[in-house]
Amino acid sequence: MRCKYCNVEIGCKAKVCPLCHEKLEDDTDSDKLSVAYPPKSRKKERKYLSPSSLYLSIAISIFILCIPINLLINPEVYWFGIVGILGVYGFVLVRNTILSNNSIGVKIFWQCIWALIVLIVVNAILSRQVPELTGAWVWNYGLPTILLSSTLVVGIYTAIAFRFWNDVIVDAMCVSAVGFIPVILYAFNVITKPAMSITCACVSSVVIIFCGILGRKSLINEFRKRFHV
Repeated sequence: MRCKYCNVEIGCKAKVCPLCHEKLEDDTDSDKLSVAYPPKSRKKERKYLSPSSLYLSIAISIFILCIPINLLINPEVYWFGIVGILGVYGFVLVRNTILSNNSIGVKIFWQCIWALIVLIVVNAILSRQVPELTGAWVWNYGLPTILLSSTLVVGIYTAIAFRFWNDVIVDAMCVSAVGFIPVILYAFNVITKPAMSITCACVSSVVIIFCGILGRKSLINEFRKRFHV
């Protein structure tokens, strides 16, 4: 700032000139400042299609294309319904498993539920076209296989991630406990062929014993933390 009376340059923010004691006037040109320092231009952010949206678009397109193909080539069996339910399962796999930040127990839980739904829908579609096909295979082999695979996955993951047992030990125990459901269904005569059910229960027992012995400290700590004991 410069005094217009005595032409003295003043560096501090003063309202009166220290030399002639005249009132100082701010001669800063706001327009020049705005030109000298123009606002930063905001670049338009490019919007990309998310993986789940991309998959959903492709899956719906394939399902729509399968409808006329199925009706023209093989109208006796409505296999386009199987394509549709597999597309839904794939969407759950991408959205709630691959791209999700949920724990491994929650991911496996939703995978088991939707895998069982897929088997039930496939059986319902095929049983209408093939009357001799019954739904017994879903419970005798499908459900035990799903739970057996889930127990093996969580058991292997727990063994690999032993340094982070505090985060996975409870999920491993819960998933393994669900592996006894086929044996319970066999006791109520829902399952008639118990081979896969017994195998699933044995593998679940091994994983529970493994986690209970080697990870007992982590399990106790997590139990106290979650239930405030």
